[in-house]
Amino acid sequence: MGRPGRSFHARKGAELMEDLLQLAGIVATAGAVLAAAYLLWGVFSGMATSWATLPAAERLRVEQNIHLAGRALLTATAVAAASFTLLYLRETTIGYLFLLLAALLALGVPLGIIHLAPQTGREPTLLPVIVTSFQQAGILCLVPGIIFAVLDVWVRVTSGYFREMFNRANLQYGANVARESQPTNRFLGYCWQLPFCRPSIRKNCPIYHARRACWREGVGCMCEERVILQALEGKGAPSPDPRQNVRFIPYNRHLSKEEKQERCRNCIIYNYRQQQKYQVIAPIVIVAAVAIVVHYAQQAQQILFQVLRTVDNFVARFAFLPSSGEVQYMKIESLARSSEFVTWMMIGIIAVIFVSYVLRVVEYFIFQLKV
Repeated sequence: MGRPGRSFHARKGAELMEDLLQLAGIVATAGAVLAAAYLLWGVFSGMATSWATLPAAERLRVEQNIHLAGRALLTATAVAAASFTLLYLRETTIGYLFLLLAALLALGVPLGIIHLAPQTGREPTLLPVIVTSFQQAGILCLVPGIIFAVLDVWVRVTSGYFREMFNRANLQYGANVARESQPTNRFLGYCWQLPFCRPSIRKNCPIYHARRACWREGVGCMCEERVILQALEGKGAPSPDPRQNVRFIPYNRHLSKEEKQERCRNCIIYNYRQQQKYQVIAPIVIVAAVAIVVHYAQQAQQILFQVLRTVDNFVARFAFLPSSGEVQYMKIESLARSSEFVTWMMIGIIAVIFVSYVLRVVEYFIFQLKV
């Protein structure tokens, strides 16, 4: 009786923790939005840019409020990022949302502020403080974003991803068949060498005694009733020569080749072999993609600078600011060139996303087209 009690309390404790994390994430997100809205209000109301022209007491008050809002944005973003990270530990794809949010906070918002904020003159402003606050918040989102994105790539080449694929797949043949307790599991083996092959069927299975694969013959124990009946009845004494046993395979002459292939695509055995195929191809694709990125890293860096320069020039056409002054250092290209770490961080993010989408293409061919 003790175990169920502990299990009940553990489950309730986990549910309570999940509720608290969700509440903390929502409250922190609301706080971050309010802090960001206050900072943007300070920018576009002209208060942050005309700060130097205010009386000393008013200038001190505005500066303190801006710093307070910046700290609030940073703290709320940290709490929200931590809460949602713990809440969605198994949802690795959330990393791409973090990366998108990081790009918005660290690059998008500062770029908009610098190019669109009202400018009253050459006096010092609070724009650098505000921009720094957004950039720091973006970096906080960048950390879990990179971690989750890398984990997402890792999960795609491990068994955890395949369990999810099986859960999502609409398998018509063998969906309720469990793995054998002592299975044969030869990597990329024949159907009778995989863990869903039932020993009671295999001992008289015509596919097994012919040493063929069911997906190549178009019939199998999961999709063809005659294979099951023949195996259960023990019809056709097997010959020691597998070639002689081919004649016992009950081919279905009423189905076309396409219809037989469709049965294979919806069979648990074939899908299990597809996941093994993916485990071979995915690491090769990852290594190849990373090698391409490393080999063309310098070219990628120059392309990145050119793209950022194009973005800067495009946005500058709609800017309300002069083409020189205090805010020049905050252009995207200048930001990227200011630190080699920032440059390689951008390239690293692009590389992770590139590898992820290459894997998605591989997944499409293996798990959707079932090639």
